[in-house]
Amino acid sequence: MNRSLLQELDPRNHAPLLARLLAIADDAVIVADAAQRIVLFNEGAERVFGYRLAEVLGQPLAMLLPEPARAAHAGHLRAFAQSALPARRMAERRDIHGRRADGVLFDAEASISHVELDGQTYFAAILRDVSESRQARRALERAKAEAEAAERAKSLFLANMSHEIRTPLNAVIGMTTLLMDTPMSDEQLDFARTIRASGETLLGVINDILDFSKADVGKLEIEQQRFDLRRCVEDALDLVAPRALEKRLNLAYLIEDGTPENLVGDVTRIRQILANLLSNAVKFTHQGEVLVIIDSEPVDAGDGPLHRIHFAVQDSGIGIAAEHLPRLFQSFTQVDASTTRKYGGTGLGLAISKRLAELMGGTVSVQSEPGQGSVFRVSVLARAAEAPEPADFLQRNVPALVGKRLLIVDDNLTNRRILTRMAMLWGMLPSTLPSALEALDRIRHGERYDAAVLDMSLPGIDGLELAVEIRRRRSAEELPIVMLTSLGQRHALADEQRAGLAAFLSKPIKASALFATLVAVVQGRQRAAPAGPAPGPQPLAASLPLRVLVAEDNAVNQRVALRLLQRLGYQADVAANGLEVIEAVERQAYSVVLMDIQMPEMDGLQAARWIRQRRGPQGLPRIIAMTANAMPGDREAYLAAGMDGYVAKPIEPDELAAALRRAGSPAGGTVAPGGAAASRTPADDTVLDALRLEHLRTLQDDGQPSLVRELIDLFVADAPGHVDALAQALQGTDARRLASLAHRFLSVTDNIGARRLSALCVEIERLARRGELDGLERLVEALSHEHAQAHAALLAVRTRY
Repeated sequence: MNRSLLQELDPRNHAPLLARLLAIADDAVIVADAAQRIVLFNEGAERVFGYRLAEVLGQPLAMLLPEPARAAHAGHLRAFAQSALPARRMAERRDIHGRRADGVLFDAEASISHVELDGQTYFAAILRDVSESRQARRALERAKAEAEAAERAKSLFLANMSHEIRTPLNAVIGMTTLLMDTPMSDEQLDFARTIRASGETLLGVINDILDFSKADVGKLEIEQQRFDLRRCVEDALDLVAPRALEKRLNLAYLIEDGTPENLVGDVTRIRQILANLLSNAVKFTHQGEVLVIIDSEPVDAGDGPLHRIHFAVQDSGIGIAAEHLPRLFQSFTQVDASTTRKYGGTGLGLAISKRLAELMGGTVSVQSEPGQGSVFRVSVLARAAEAPEPADFLQRNVPALVGKRLLIVDDNLTNRRILTRMAMLWGMLPSTLPSALEALDRIRHGERYDAAVLDMSLPGIDGLELAVEIRRRRSAEELPIVMLTSLGQRHALADEQRAGLAAFLSKPIKASALFATLVAVVQGRQRAAPAGPAPGPQPLAASLPLRVLVAEDNAVNQRVALRLLQRLGYQADVAANGLEVIEAVERQAYSVVLMDIQMPEMDGLQAARWIRQRRGPQGLPRIIAMTANAMPGDREAYLAAGMDGYVAKPIEPDELAAALRRAGSPAGGTVAPGGAAASRTPADDTVLDALRLEHLRTLQDDGQPSLVRELIDLFVADAPGHVDALAQALQGTDARRLASLAHRFLSVTDNIGARRLSALCVEIERLARRGELDGLERLVEALSHEHAQAHAALLAVRTRY
């Protein structure tokens, strides 16, 4: 590079240019000499500080600073000038307070440099006024804090409101249930049913509002757990089946080939979306059918087989006008005011479903025309999972059914399509017909079939009449007949024995049930039960009427206790803690309280003492403790607290009936301790107690066909919280809390049949009660490992129920 060019590039030869750049700069540029007197003050500095150049030249730099900071700042500059050379060459950034000409203070960011020029020392500062941005930031932070506080207050208000509404609402539902058990005219019974239905609807509205509020503040969490897609859809259909039956609607579902049925995702939220869409479809459909079609498409993902699962809920209902579709998924809106008046609802169901689908990486859309029905489409992302063991009913060409000829008679095209596809999947040869007359014609002409599936609700000649006619030409051994009925329809069948039916199946059609039934009837192992139930013993409630309150905080245990009481003929109310027990007992008179011991807010012992002090002259209500694994001294503690006896968890029907008989006798009495859980603890090393699960299966019926699956789902969702709470209590060396948590978890594991988990809970509770914390860390770690084993085992057997 030549010398003339170097001279041209020398900044000292461009003083006018540099001066102009300093003048137009927005930031304040200030230079002070070694004595900290101002020697340069650009136009940006004049705007920031409010001084003219002539007012500050030669003046102390300190005049631009507030009084308290002047001495400290001057000392800092002297130290800066005396620092080592590399440090002086680096610009130092500092937050400072400036002082304007009118005395107003402001926040500033300053970049300060030490400059040596022609043997002279200078301090150069580039300064920016940030007071407004900082004020805006502080205002934003304050606004954010206030908004968060408002959201917390809103959540607290909604929680309190929920509790306050639920308490009297439970009384409305509970008292109405009791009222329906008393002698009433048909008109009064209809009024009572309306009250109960309205109460349950209001309870659903409360749940919708709470879900919407959680979604609104981002508190809805999406879980990731293995689930069975087919079971998820069937459970959602079960929820709306009774209403569909009342309206005589056909309810069905179809999973297209290639759709993975073992998935990882949030089964509870997917089921909630389907239940919302199905409920709306049934509500707005007066005749025809509601059909769910499920298919999928793979999605590119580097960490595993991800699929977009599509659900289409089709109905033949009233439809929706095009101008109303944009408002359909908005909160608290419905298609029009007349819909609200005629059909009711909050308009939250679809809004919540949309948010849930979006949280799971999907979308919601709708197609509809007035009078032509609607199709709601939902998609969610879910990861495919390998099934531990493929279910038999999902395998192709099942040996027991391959080549068997199946006669299918159903007037509904959708049902014929579903039944045909299932039969062909298993290697059967189906013949599908829409009417009884065509089926009879085939039989008369000598066509042979290995089994027949008939719909009960055929036009003209119904399924039962058709079966009777077939029996005149084919014996039960020659042609076993399976009857498809709606829930509750079978009780009206007076000619079952003449028809010689092999089995009944409730609609909507479920692949697993159809498969098991066909295999059984083809192999000659199954025949339908007699038409009229044989006279049997009356339920206990018929001879011993009692008003029963179940005090239990765990959802699994609640379901089991209520189902056992229903088997004995009792419709019980539920309280989730001791405080709710007190509220319920003050509100109405109960004969018996089944009292769990370990409950939040107020435990069962405290609630029992309160009740004992306020009992009436007849000593009611009697209190029966429900306890898992009665420890030495527990029985005495329960009796001292006012208990009239106790039963062990898992509760056995005979023990519960005996306890109720003793409690219902005039003298009361104490339940014998022979049934304590400790004496029934299994000695083998099985993860799950198959007999316990089979016992739970016996509690299932048409009213609760999925009880075992629901209990497994509740356990799978609830158990991780118990395990984490035990680990936290151990970390805090809280022996008392450890004992309490282990006892509560024990009652759940006992009810679901998780044997080894129960044994670990017993040992943790025993050591914690004695204050022996040394061996607990090993036990809690073993419990965490065993929970994973039980979790996997329950999911593996879930499809059997």
